Amino acid sequence: MSERQLSTPMELPAPLASPRRFGVAVRPPHYGWNGEHFISDRLVAVDRTSVEGLPGCVEIVNEGDFVGVVADSLSAAKDAARHLQLEWRAPSAAGQGDAAPLPATTEAASRELAAGHAEAASVHRHDYGWPSRLRWGDTPGWVVADCSDQRLRLWGETITPEALIQDLMTLTGLPAERIELYGTTPARVSGLGRHCGDDAAVDAAVMSWHLGCPVAVWLDAAYIRDVHALAQAQRITLSADLAKSGDIADYRYHQSHASGDIAAVGLWLCGRPPARRTEGGGTPPFSPYAFSNAQVTTRRDDHGTGRHSENLAEIQQAFARESFLDEVAHDSGQDPLALRLRHLDDARGVELIASVSQRARWGEALPSAVAKSPERMRGRGFAYSQLPDRHERIPEGVRSAWIADVEVNRITGDVTLTRLVVGQDAGPEVDTERLQQTLQTRVLGSARPLLGRGPAFDEWGDGRDDARHVDSTTGGALATRTDMPTKENAYGEATTSLPQTLDDVNLAPGVAVIANALFDATGVRFRQPPFTAGRVRQALQDQANPFQEEAPGRPTKRPRRRWLKAAALTAVAGTAVMAWPWKGAIAPINRPAANLYSAETIERGRLVAAAGDCAACHTAEGGRENAGGRAFETPFGTLYSTNLTPDERTGIGRWSYAAFERAMRHGISRDGKHLYPAFPYTAFAKISDADMQALYAYLMAQPAVSAERPANALNFPFNFRPLMAGWNALYHAPSSFEPDPGQSDLYNRGAYLAEGLGHCSACHTPRNIMGAERKGEHSLAGAMVDGWEAPPLNRLSSSPIPWSEASLYDYLRHGASSLHGAASGPMAPVVAGLGELPEYDVRALAHYVAVQMGAPAGDSETVRADAAARIATAQSGPIDMEEGERLFEGACAGCHMNSGAPSFTSAQTALALNTNLHSQHPDNVIQSILGGVHADHVPGLGNMPGFADSFSDSQVVTLTAYLRARFAPDQAPWRNIESRVTTIRQHNNNPSYTPEATTRRG
Repeated sequence: MSERQLSTPMELPAPLASPRRFGVAVRPPHYGWNGEHFISDRLVAVDRTSVEGLPGCVEIVNEGDFVGVVADSLSAAKDAARHLQLEWRAPSAAGQGDAAPLPATTEAASRELAAGHAEAASVHRHDYGWPSRLRWGDTPGWVVADCSDQRLRLWGETITPEALIQDLMTLTGLPAERIELYGTTPARVSGLGRHCGDDAAVDAAVMSWHLGCPVAVWLDAAYIRDVHALAQAQRITLSADLAKSGDIADYRYHQSHASGDIAAVGLWLCGRPPARRTEGGGTPPFSPYAFSNAQVTTRRDDHGTGRHSENLAEIQQAFARESFLDEVAHDSGQDPLALRLRHLDDARGVELIASVSQRARWGEALPSAVAKSPERMRGRGFAYSQLPDRHERIPEGVRSAWIADVEVNRITGDVTLTRLVVGQDAGPEVDTERLQQTLQTRVLGSARPLLGRGPAFDEWGDGRDDARHVDSTTGGALATRTDMPTKENAYGEATTSLPQTLDDVNLAPGVAVIANALFDATGVRFRQPPFTAGRVRQALQDQANPFQEEAPGRPTKRPRRRWLKAAALTAVAGTAVMAWPWKGAIAPINRPAANLYSAETIERGRLVAAAGDCAACHTAEGGRENAGGRAFETPFGTLYSTNLTPDERTGIGRWSYAAFERAMRHGISRDGKHLYPAFPYTAFAKISDADMQALYAYLMAQPAVSAERPANALNFPFNFRPLMAGWNALYHAPSSFEPDPGQSDLYNRGAYLAEGLGHCSACHTPRNIMGAERKGEHSLAGAMVDGWEAPPLNRLSSSPIPWSEASLYDYLRHGASSLHGAASGPMAPVVAGLGELPEYDVRALAHYVAVQMGAPAGDSETVRADAAARIATAQSGPIDMEEGERLFEGACAGCHMNSGAPSFTSAQTALALNTNLHSQHPDNVIQSILGGVHADHVPGLGNMPGFADSFSDSQVVTLTAYLRARFAPDQAPWRNIESRVTTIRQHNNNPSYTPEATTRRG
């Protein structure tokens, strides 16, 4: 390995800092790694005419099965990628790499080894895996490649620079010295494996290589598809028998590949698979233990060789071996540490384990976390490893013993590494105290990919620290990401120095020790990392299927006829139970202590409550938050919201979680009474168990408020609650949310929020005569709620300027869109609640709604030109509406028209772009005139005063008709303005309202 170091530049090269072209890689419908080959659909044809005429100077890059779309902005590239017509065909039986097939002797040897495991019928046999990608990345951000002058410069974040450089050399044919990597976080290199920053880097490099200019690619959670597609990179099978003495006999270890390093997706799609030559009978992995009749085998290949691959293989081997020994110990009732010592013939290793176990007080029981918080579980794990030294000498190698304590939140699935004791035998010259500190820091840092969060439909945000977020919708300089550029050399070595070199540090036991501690805490065995919150949470929710698949991804055959009759009987019985009008009460409990749940669980519950907008409905005007009492006018009478505070007499303080969950999922109160669907339990049924438990914890931790709510005033027979049993049987299916496997994680997250917690359809979907939401084409087609129109969120939108995903995000995140206006009326508190959510969640909501609308990613120049033309046309009003113009000039023009004169306030969105003025109904315009627009949730926007006390009905009618004619001249005049003004004013019950009120200007 070359020791040549490259100098650290003081600033990033200009082409990387300010790219002008932005690319999107279009993946095949089906692609992935099957354990031996990369298999994908084959590209048959590219219809370039399908993107002709689209804005952004679109170019298509095609090499093999790789397709990239490049444009002047990321939004333009995304829109072009959606429009691009591609023809694919299913792959052949053999995948890429079959040009250099595996030697027959190797394949036969592999089959023989696998058969040997199967025939052994060992008491203990388990498979362990390692993923090709631990996660999609660390933070959303740009990856920029510049291929020019026979050099490749690349900006991005990678935790495996050596592996990435090998991929780039294979892609371009350039030598290592002509490839330069720049990044901000070289110290994140952990040796645990790759993430999709490498895949994004190769995507950018392919497009830049073909176009000869810098190309920027946006790396975010959308790359999770590559994580799923590349799946498992390594598979290790272990089996053993136990003698009567408890000793391990007939120990067999078989490793499928020498390294679990799978090249970037773009490399495979371009038809440039890395060179691979597999041979049998190579040097087997070293095991520090002495077992009788041991057989250790592996297949060797020269792809992925190098320091990164060697370190990764060592970690994979230690993970499988140490996890297996831990399982054998627990299954046979032996102490995991004692079992290892019985098979360890190395005096130095025995002494090291004894020392570490004494320091960690291994034999002492961990203090129970249940007394402190019922959702906490604690566990302790052990792992050991011995590696040869630099000269491949085993006796002189490094021995490392680790003991880790973890704490698991059974509600959120979060895992915290609370304590780590590490001992290492590396010679007397090692500063063990400093090494211990360095190991603690590095391992805790390395644990983030293992213990962090991944995108999932019920995960809050994408699990990333997004403080350094760069807007992905625009181009421009990347100066915010280039404060401390660091160059890597061809072998992935940072030119900056770390606090202490870790070349001689044995990190191999790090993953296994956490897995073993997790099992001790939860009883769930994880045989493949990462140990994300979502995986832990799902495993705890279903202990019967605790992520212990011996062959991850293998479909399971299920007998049909055996359960068909039982399923039918269960369905009938379930329908009968649902339709039974009288439900039993659930016994009350003493109010849970406010500090019963952890801060993490309560914080998750706070986000759930914000997404569900609980306070908006459960807070009366001028009342305490969530104390109930807000009135809801329905066609069946008036309903009042309940007290959600933990008051024991008037609130939910004596509700158990079971009672709370029943109300949320089935619409049945604790006392057995049916709730009315004005409380959207039809949507809340989709909430995940973790979010439901967190919401309960949050509500129980809030201050109790004693507040009686007024009695409902419903007309007969709707005031007879048992009738709701029949309604539920007809219109309510209390099923949990099911993500769409054909959609992205971003879409499924948005669907979960919109269809469940956010209950968007409760307002935006019309209802039938029984008050149930209409289905099919009527879903999200718009409805009238509390005197306001909730506009369509599908393709029926009447907005004069088509919505884009970027505009939807601005509206939901910031409360206003420059091309559509500000959120007002009932939508204002919704936007205020969304302001509490992580950015990823709001982007997911915007993406989901954009898909329903068929909206593009961004606003094209054509759309902006249309908006400018509409504004210009509305500069003058209709000539035959003088009274309306006088009202407008006196009350509205000062803020809504740009006269050039100084003004203390102004509306940021032109009325010509206002969706309300283009609607089929005048209600929202009338509501805004009478009650004003209160946009306290939008900093700098200000508020519009209401004119209910200033304008008579006839003046409101005149002004409304004028606004429609001037700012929506392409729409027909409204015909029912008079009746709607009267109805809305009465509905608002303004005490100063009189039909003959004298006009006053405001």
